[in-house]
Amino acid sequence: MMGWFGLNFQRLHILNYVAIGSFLISITACESKKANFLKAEVVQLAPPRIEVDSLLFNKTAHFKLFTGSNEANIRYTLDNSEVTSGSPIYIAPIVVSTTTHLKVKAFHPDFNASETVKGTIIQMKKDISGASVSVTPEAHENYKANGPNTLIDGRKGGVNFRNEARWLGFQTAETIINLDFSDSEPMEKVLVGLLQDHGSWIFLPDAIEVTTSGKSIGKLKLEPSENGESKKMGFTEVPIEKGEYDQITITIYALNGIPEWHPGKGTMPWTFVDEILIE
Repeated sequence: MMGWFGLNFQRLHILNYVAIGSFLISITACESKKANFLKAEVVQLAPPRIEVDSLLFNKTAHFKLFTGSNEANIRYTLDNSEVTSGSPIYIAPIVVSTTTHLKVKAFHPDFNASETVKGTIIQMKKDISGASVSVTPEAHENYKANGPNTLIDGRKGGVNFRNEARWLGFQTAETIINLDFSDSEPMEKVLVGLLQDHGSWIFLPDAIEVTTSGKSIGKLKLEPSENGESKKMGFTEVPIEKGEYDQITITIYALNGIPEWHPGKGTMPWTFVDEILIE
């Protein structure tokens, strides 16, 4: 991908969940003339939730947006630009027919806007389900999904990896994915589906490299994970030398160890991979 977060009144109703510092609390509002001892400027709305029928699609995809209060407006952009108070207001489910970089925020006149929630909905431009795929080493016994073909079946896993047979899990320094195509395929980028879940010791890798016939054609160094980041999944895009290739090898380099700020510091993190795309 892809921040993710009592008073005595009459006629109470729940306005929303809001973040103050590092805490998530519920704020109660009412129709009363008594003083509100919690200043509005220190209250931040909780971020909206994105629901999409599929992160991968061939022709069209639908997404819905939800917030914790009917009194807050959700505003959004579809071109990766920042969301402002002038951005379109979400009213009904939206249909997209091309790869879309979605950003959303909740707004209310009496409170601070929420943090931005991001999401990318990807149109599969090439069907590589017929390719021959192998993975070294084999995925862990508990997280092997449907084997290497899981990576090219066009079915994206979610963040609840334990409830789905969509992710391949590895606890190794390197994960090597080899793809052989029946014909040469024009391409200029490779997209690798990855999961992050620090609570389950799953971290984004340190780097990803793409080679063909032993020659490196693209490498990406990822930004280090930060303490406090929540679960997220998405595609990491690796630019490669533009050309036609009948074979590519994708090497995923895990972190040398879990960062110092984590309870599992120094141990080998998990790497979870699902779906490889080429463009």
